[in-house]
Amino acid sequence: MQERADVVDNVAALTLVRDLQRQLDRVLFLQNCASLFASPLALPALITQLMDEVWQRNQLTFAALVLGESELGPYFYQDLRGVVDARRYLKKQCPLPLWGELAHALVRRLDPEEPDYLLIDDIAATGRPAPDEFAWMPRSGSLIILPLRKQSIAIGALILGRMRADHFADLELRLELIEFSVITARAIIGAQIQGDLYARAEQLAGLQLFSRSIASPASFSELLTNIIEGIAELMGATSVLLAFNRQLVTPQLLQLLLETPAARDYQNLIGIGILATDEPSALFARLHRLWMWAVDAGQPLFFDPAQQVDSPEDLYYNETGRALMAPITLGDSPLGALYIESPPNTPGYDEEDMVVLRTAANAFVIALQQLG
Repeated sequence: MQERADVVDNVAALTLVRDLQRQLDRVLFLQNCASLFASPLALPALITQLMDEVWQRNQLTFAALVLGESELGPYFYQDLRGVVDARRYLKKQCPLPLWGELAHALVRRLDPEEPDYLLIDDIAATGRPAPDEFAWMPRSGSLIILPLRKQSIAIGALILGRMRADHFADLELRLELIEFSVITARAIIGAQIQGDLYARAEQLAGLQLFSRSIASPASFSELLTNIIEGIAELMGATSVLLAFNRQLVTPQLLQLLLETPAARDYQNLIGIGILATDEPSALFARLHRLWMWAVDAGQPLFFDPAQQVDSPEDLYYNETGRALMAPITLGDSPLGALYIESPPNTPGYDEEDMVVLRTAANAFVIALQQLG
């Protein structure tokens, strides 16, 4: 009897030691990840390190991290693991159908007691997710999608999977991954803030140089060249088009524009710029309604240049976009608008960029006045 009792005690002690070791491993893992809060790493390097940690820790079959320009998207793949031909998807847009699993995972939970993740124990048995949502994902195994949130608002998601069904059935594993997702979200937000501060400092320095370049041009043609090239560099734009409404400018300015060899006409607009794809006339034709609205309303617009926009009203609530159109005004009098477009597969422009662009436009108007 004593021998049997000793065996039971030894098993209990061994179980306790294993549980303590598991808890210690978990604490060390999360502590190591949390140390990245104060890391000087840029966002891409930070994401790589965080994904390294979760990949090595959980022996996953596949993993992906997506980040969104806003809560409603679009979302882009920032890191992919265990994916064949991952370059096809990296930095590309992740589909976000309203019926999809990612959309369900990103929805804010009304009940605070409801787990903030989406779990699929058996992909093959459930047929979820649909093949066209994650084209790179195996059609068997288990999947968990953990939203990354900033004050309950989704900024991205972790998509983790294993070829074995029910891999995430372990409650302690899910709790650990939830903690990891919270740490990841905070670290990413910190890196984004640092990146934004650096970018704004660079833009302020760029604005100073830009203002100098247009302060005393030798001619009107040189002024236009400096403004277009300067804004392209300042805003990281592949396309810049400066257009005036010929009915709103002074006769002197209209004459100067008409005498500029590179200027192009379209109905009541006349402009000059550098474009990555379309000719100015083609861009004018495609965006004429938006152009006239920005000039008349004196308000900027954010939008996706690859999408058909039927009405400016459709863009009222946009806070970001790969294209930005900002009015050019002299006092309260509109003159025209500036159009800029960022390279494909980039985060695009936001409200801070709009402030910088309007500041550049104001400097341009001052330079125009100095020309007389």
